[in-house]
Amino acid sequence: MTLRKHKRYDRILIGWSVGIIVPLIIFLITYQVKYSGMDFINYLKSMWQMKILLKLLSLCVFPNLGFFFLFYRLKYDMAARGVIMATFMYAFLVLIAKLL
Repeated sequence: MTLRKHKRYDRILIGWSVGIIVPLIIFLITYQVKYSGMDFINYLKSMWQMKILLKLLSLCVFPNLGFFFLFYRLKYDMAARGVIMATFMYAFLVLIAKLL
């Protein structure tokens, strides 16, 4: 029974949600720690003009690796797949933004 209870978190949507939300939280923490005195919109504009925004966003995805390995170790294979899907979505977003 307890195995079935824990396996309910082994879903692609759970992993995908974690993979999407964690980099955004890391991005917001970076803003709060370094540039909290600046307006958030101005922060985004200045990061875009300096061509740093995509690099920072790429670095914010690295914690997904930890969640991938956590889900993999817990044998939550579907959740681990969801994290990988979200990470690839960020990669495609960065690739498309660089091409534009």
